[in-house]
Amino acid sequence: RPPRSTLFPYTTLFRSSTSTLARTHKWLAQSLTQENQISAYFEPLIQMVAPGWSTDGTRSKVIQVRSETADVYTLVIRPGKSWKGFKAGQHLQISAEQNGTRQTRFFSVSSSPAYFKRTGLIEMSIRVQQDGKVTPWLREAFASGGICLLSEAQGDFTMPSTNKPVLMVAGGSGITPFRSMLNEMAATGDSRPVHLLFYVRDEANALFREEFEAIAAQHSNIKVTYMNGAEVGPFSSEHLKTHCPEFMEHKIMICGPTPMIQLVRDVVSSEGVANDDIMFEYFGAAPIELDRSNVKDSYVSFERGGVSAFSNADKPESLLELAESQGLKPQFGCRIGVCHQCKCTKKSGVVYNTLTGQYSDTGEEEVQLCVTVAVNDVVLDI
Repeated sequence: RPPRSTLFPYTTLFRSSTSTLARTHKWLAQSLTQENQISAYFEPLIQMVAPGWSTDGTRSKVIQVRSETADVYTLVIRPGKSWKGFKAGQHLQISAEQNGTRQTRFFSVSSSPAYFKRTGLIEMSIRVQQDGKVTPWLREAFASGGICLLSEAQGDFTMPSTNKPVLMVAGGSGITPFRSMLNEMAATGDSRPVHLLFYVRDEANALFREEFEAIAAQHSNIKVTYMNGAEVGPFSSEHLKTHCPEFMEHKIMICGPTPMIQLVRDVVSSEGVANDDIMFEYFGAAPIELDRSNVKDSYVSFERGGVSAFSNADKPESLLELAESQGLKPQFGCRIGVCHQCKCTKKSGVVYNTLTGQYSDTGEEEVQLCVTVAVNDVVLDI
């Protein structure tokens, strides 16, 4: 076996060859079948003898739709046998056919891995979005059950590996990954101290209250505090010090609407909590936060579309929004940076990824349109 240092040219060549083969396969598939994979063309025929088979997800069965509040419901799903499971806190993509068009959205799994192992079921708790096209439809479409596609689980918003105490701060439907984590802790006997601060609009929206209070009653290391926003207002330094005075010893996990996450991050940071001890996951698009000294008014050129868009440094928009403003229709799925369907090639220029907080170099590379902002003049292969 050659030394590791001598393997580099061969591994680079292998990756290059693999990439070329993948592009060739995609081109051939689109030329012959109008699909990205030749296997997708034969999918309907194969499903006649193997109903669980799919090219881009695991065919799964919705067993039940359970109402939680006036605008929140839970899908109870039995994943197909090939589905690989998940970690508490992870999310996945659910796809279903709506009038001949596949609709795709990402949601966190709100049940625990232990529940999946015991029953073969998972739960996804979903808030109906005002004026939304998919979230109201999913509830209606699966009222009597049905078939959906599930991606493999993904995401790093999971219980930290350290044994430090954890403070969970949730808002609205941001409670779903924490429900999974707390139930998993209860099932596995995880004894680390955890305190959940759950901010709700009012008592009518106090999701899973009986369930959480039962867990806390049975496990002395788990504490749950409901914060009625109508009475106590938004998260504050006073709330932090009153309900978790030892917060400096904790890992702090935040999940909820974008404004709430920004507020909690600002408060705990101002109180001296290190960035390494703050974990968060947005339920919606991440905000665009840029160092203004690095950003210039610029133009984004969409090479194949033959159009350009002006990117204002004071009011930056994502590359996806700029493309759509010019009448282009690039492929996308989640719009929050987790599905990678909007990837394209940046041929030149510097961009900023709002999800990772990283600036690109000036050369050619793949970027995600929905979470990326132009820093200077950019050319995209769209």
